[in-house]
Amino acid sequence: MITARVLVGTLGAVWLLGIAMASFAPRRPDDPRSRAWTAPLQRMDEALAAGDIRLAERAWHDAYGQALGSRRWEGMVEAGDAALRIRAVAKAQRLAAPTARQAYLTALVRARSQGSVDGVLRTAEAFARLGDGEVVEQALRVARDLGGVHLEVEARGRGLVDQSTRVSETAHGLGKREF
Repeated sequence: MITARVLVGTLGAVWLLGIAMASFAPRRPDDPRSRAWTAPLQRMDEALAAGDIRLAERAWHDAYGQALGSRRWEGMVEAGDAALRIRAVAKAQRLAAPTARQAYLTALVRARSQGSVDGVLRTAEAFARLGDGEVVEQALRVARDLGGVHLEVEARGRGLVDQSTRVSETAHGLGKREF
C-alpha cells in the first residue's frame, strides 16, 4: 500500500515538474506562440484605423504582455514601435516615448544576451528615432563586442548617430541656425 502511494506521488511530482519545465522552456522560432504578440498588434492597428483608441490601448497591452513573455527581442521592438503609433494617433506623443523606450531597452538587453547583432542594430535604429544618441552609441558598442560589426555596419551606425542627433536637435529646438 505504501509503495503504491509513493509511486503515485513520485509520478505526480514528475508530471508537475515536466509541466513547469515546459512552461519555462525557450520556444523555438517557428513555434506560433513565439510571435504571439503579432495578433494583438494587428487588432491594435485595426482599432486605430477605426478611431477606437481605448480598444487599441487594450490590444497594445495584450501585445506587450505577449512580447514580454516571449523572451524575444523582436516582440519588444515591435511593442515599442506600436506604442509610438498608438500615441501618435491619440495625440499624446510625449507619453509614448518612455513606454517605447522601456520596450526598446528590454529588446536591447535580450538581443545582447541572445548574441543577435541584428537585434542590437534594430534597437539602435529605434533609439535613433527617439533621438537618444547615447543609447545608440552604447548599442553600437554592444554590436562591436558581439563581433558582428563590419564596414557596412559601421557606416550604418554612423548614420544612426547622425539621425539621433538630428531628432534630438529638432525636439529641443536646437537645429542649425545661420547668423
